[in-house]
Amino acid sequence: MRATLIGVQGAELEVVLAALELEPMPGAPTGDWVDCDYSCRTFPGGWIVVTSQLNLDLATDLKLAASTTDQMAVGCEMYSIPMHSYAQGYRNGQLEWSVTHDPDDEARPLAVEGTPPAIVAELGAKAVKAQADEDGVDFAFDVPMQLVAHYTGFVYDEDEATDWVRLRATAARLDRPEKPQRRFWRPLFLIGLLVLAVWLWRTIL
Repeated sequence: MRATLIGVQGAELEVVLAALELEPMPGAPTGDWVDCDYSCRTFPGGWIVVTSQLNLDLATDLKLAASTTDQMAVGCEMYSIPMHSYAQGYRNGQLEWSVTHDPDDEARPLAVEGTPPAIVAELGAKAVKAQADEDGVDFAFDVPMQLVAHYTGFVYDEDEATDWVRLRATAARLDRPEKPQRRFWRPLFLIGLLVLAVWLWRTIL
């Protein structure tokens, strides 16, 4: 699974959607946040959350969304294979912090840059404790999403709301040049080749 979440505080919904080059789908019923390529919903505290499982690019789109407010804008992106996740926070259009979980970095399960909120340390400590109690589960993976939930109120794996507005890309967004995607499949492909080679070697012997 891949998903990208963007939250903006203190901005008009129409302005945020215009910055992201998205628009409501005419006549489409509301639904779950995973029912459409893009969805949005408002949350308490003046937060607007826009989600996508495939088509939001955090590096570009969060910066665009952050430019619509002089308050906070946060976002995260997650890849359930291979359990990579990261979050970023903007204030007044400027990047303030980032938190990254790299499953290959065992010495530093959470890489923190900038000046993140104090809750990052609390969430990280809970993840480390849970990891010690139940080895084999990557609890640090959830920290970037928990951090965004701390601000927006949107908990991606618990949300059961069915009033998410379905969105579509505008012509301007469709005309964007395609960006290179993260190649997380490459190490998995190489591991697969290694496993196959070992199996063939044992079979021949």
